[in-house]
Amino acid sequence: MYALNILAEHRVRYILTAFGISLCALLMLFLVAIYKGVSYGSVEYVRANDADLWVMQEHATNILRSTSLLPAAYEENLTKIEGIKSVSPVFFILASVKLQNDLNATLYLTGFDPASGKGGPPVIIKGRNVKSDNEIVLDKAFAAKYKIKTGDKIRIRDDSLTVTGICTGTNMFVIQYAFISINEAHTIIGFKNVVSCFQIFADKGSDIERLKSDIQSELINTAVFNKSTFIKNNIQEMESGIIPLLFIVTLISAIVLTAILSLILSVSVLEKRKDFAIMKVLGSPRGFIPWLVIRVSMMLSLTGVILALVIFFPMIGIVEKIFPEVSAKSSVIQILVISSGVLLISLISSVIPNRRIRKIYPMEVFM
Repeated sequence: MYALNILAEHRVRYILTAFGISLCALLMLFLVAIYKGVSYGSVEYVRANDADLWVMQEHATNILRSTSLLPAAYEENLTKIEGIKSVSPVFFILASVKLQNDLNATLYLTGFDPASGKGGPPVIIKGRNVKSDNEIVLDKAFAAKYKIKTGDKIRIRDDSLTVTGICTGTNMFVIQYAFISINEAHTIIGFKNVVSCFQIFADKGSDIERLKSDIQSELINTAVFNKSTFIKNNIQEMESGIIPLLFIVTLISAIVLTAILSLILSVSVLEKRKDFAIMKVLGSPRGFIPWLVIRVSMMLSLTGVILALVIFFPMIGIVEKIFPEVSAKSSVIQILVISSGVLLISLISSVIPNRRIRKIYPMEVFM
């Protein structure tokens, strides 16, 4: 109760401190949500694909930041290997597209075989999939950012492609997937004898490890990955680019939050110095005053966390509406971890003020 009285005596300071804590907690929540959104958009294409094996050029381990070029003729060799049900070539291209008002934008074009549908968009939320060479399916974030809808046309080189569908699970934050026929991809690049990778679909009951060995024996300059390993490779590549930045910004936020709380609590201790001295004279239990400081710190942090959660979800909605390429995903576990982290910081922040309390002597009451 006395902890509440301490906060109530300086309402403006209490509100401003709680707001500062909420901003730090909000930043942490936002960074983690951005990480989860990027993680989902970057890897969902691979995760949603039901290919048993991925065949790539020998030096390549992922499709995010590796260049892989294989002869298209390898498809015929692969179909002859016992245990392989079907083979789907996929061709990835970073390409600039021309939009209305002479705007240029870059897409991660994914060429696949429309007849089989393998290697195409994970989930189409509007329209339909690609059926012919002059069609394209765009990511939801890209379409929203440039106000493109199904039926619109975009230009790539001299070709005009009709947007037939909008998909999701393909937003890599800095760039988005788009899906075209593999013939169109070859036309854009200017030659038809290469692909980026082959997706292998095995017969039911086939030994996947044996298939890997057979493929590598049959084809030179290739690396073969099963689905779980390929997902892991892509996640690792995604994290190596974004995790260090997010970690540094989150660490800075935690340090700032610790400094804010330590400063506010130290000021409160100085203002209440005589009151604490009286408590010591009256024989307050040994841990009463330090625990009082901890309770004040926890109340400030808890208020800040609640305020951050109240702001967080509306803020995410506004940010995604203004910047569609920003994809944030949150969960109860994320919220609990961040909230626990803020409360832990409040405990750490009470160390310096409690050291000051030890230096308060009961005789100060009579000075």
